[in-house]
Amino acid sequence: MTSPISSSDFNPLLPPGGGVKMADAPAAFRPGDHVRAIVDNTAFFKKLPKGDADADKTLIRDTNMKVIRVAGTYLQVELDNTGEVGYVPSVMVEDRNAHPAPPQGSAAGAYQVYPPLPGSGPAVPLPSVDPAGQPPEGAIPTVIDPETPAAPATEAKPAPVPAPKPPEAE
Repeated sequence: MTSPISSSDFNPLLPPGGGVKMADAPAAFRPGDHVRAIVDNTAFFKKLPKGDADADKTLIRDTNMKVIRVAGTYLQVELDNTGEVGYVPSVMVEDRNAHPAPPQGSAAGAYQVYPPLPGSGPAVPLPSVDPAGQPPEGAIPTVIDPETPAAPATEAKPAPVPAPKPPEAE
């Protein structure tokens, strides 16, 4: 037997996941589109990166740029402020005219603040505090002394259940 058992492309010498071929997701951008960085520290590469290359520099949020071409999952862009040409990951940019959507379940322009600001709504009352610093009555003690005798257990007796009435003969 001098041939492989199967014709699959599995290679046991590759690291886990090394044989997976990822298809490039089509970018939603076209050459000529104006985009902006959507996160701080958006990676900017002078040359199309291969593997786990480090970014040549990072861009701040809302850095404006123009798409020159789409290169797989990267966009070749020209920065508006410096004219520098390089590559950014397409997932780190959005259309310059896009407006951020408000979080679901909130009114437009409203922000959730925690803890709530005074007078912004019903506040949850804090538990009462003993001036002596003792925990509230019935609280679990923070330190359990193993030498302290246990409190006697009280058995809960079930309530008596009345016997059912015999059926009456009619």
